[in-house]
Amino acid sequence: MQSQVVRSIVMPNGIVTAHADRTLLFKPLRGREQKIRMSSRATVMLACYGPQKIVFRLLVGDAKGCLHLFTLPDLNLIESHELGKTPVTALALHEPGGRKRVIAGLQDGSVFAIGEGVPSGSLKLFSLDGSIGLIHSTDEILTIHSGWTREVRHWNGDAVSSAKRWFSPPTPLLQRVSQQLILPKAVRA
Repeated sequence: MQSQVVRSIVMPNGIVTAHADRTLLFKPLRGREQKIRMSSRATVMLACYGPQKIVFRLLVGDAKGCLHLFTLPDLNLIESHELGKTPVTALALHEPGGRKRVIAGLQDGSVFAIGEGVPSGSLKLFSLDGSIGLIHSTDEILTIHSGWTREVRHWNGDAVSSAKRWFSPPTPLLQRVSQQLILPKAVRA
């Protein structure tokens, strides 16, 4: 019996599921299932397309702060990077000028760059207050969501614009103003 699924990705060539017992399972549309056991539970996954527009790599961040790159469909480990001691919570792919890089956010607010042209494979860019929930990379600008706050930063950590609330949280019940609407009586036509 399989343990509970904690993360999944649906791709054109199959489904990858990460389970609570640290199992990573690839079920292709055609072919045989592949199954491996990771050293720690997966917290975030990102599938990567190759030159032929086929998903051929899988990035998996784990609960111990490591990032792993696997081949698909075989789930062979290509490389791993230890980024920190807290879980990896967000991943984004960045491809400036043909070089592939990954931007990773951790639960402690750290933001890392991993990939081609990065000294020693991974580099801490900067840290924010709070857990990183989502990262989006456009040119040399990073848009980072942390809780209710969205921040736009350069790669060196400098703010491009002031932090803004993504949207306002619901008004607490005690602060709502109670209003009763009275509709006029309908007039016969």
